[in-house]
Amino acid sequence: MTARQRAIYERTQDSEINGFIEELIALPSGYKEKEKPQTAEEIHKALLKSQKRKQQADERREKDKLKTMERLLKKQATNRDRISIRNKSLQQPSYPKITYISAVTGTFVLVPTGYEFPLKAQISRTPPLSQVCFVSGCENRKKYNCSTTNVPLCSLTCYRKNLLKNKNQITKTSTIT
Repeated sequence: MTARQRAIYERTQDSEINGFIEELIALPSGYKEKEKPQTAEEIHKALLKSQKRKQQADERREKDKLKTMERLLKKQATNRDRISIRNKSLQQPSYPKITYISAVTGTFVLVPTGYEFPLKAQISRTPPLSQVCFVSGCENRKKYNCSTTNVPLCSLTCYRKNLLKNKNQITKTSTIT
């Protein structure tokens, strides 16, 4: 017996003593049998409902088929894309691919057929000179360009100094004119 049933049972025992009888009420089981249509109108309505359910089920099945077909076709398209990417990677590049291998067995330089080895010497380019910060008194190397004046700057503090200097110059020129 559950606690609820025991409490109800004890209440009924007490009420029998007092002369009042309380009946135990069962909870509904949840299953309720449908009433079958009896009149011609009810039978006709039931037929219409069943036909509508069948039609909806057919529509759902058709939509599922279309979705499946689209998914499969899309998958084939992605496979074609993969194949085309693979074919592009197999094509030789327009520049020669020279491979340098350094292993325990030795060091090798692999040059594609049709190219001379040793390679022709080329003059190395000198790297561009490093610029110094534009703010006077700052000797640091340039890291940024100012967004408004486009001058080389090294830090946020120099950026602020540059903006203040630029602002002062603008106010001086506006007062002169």
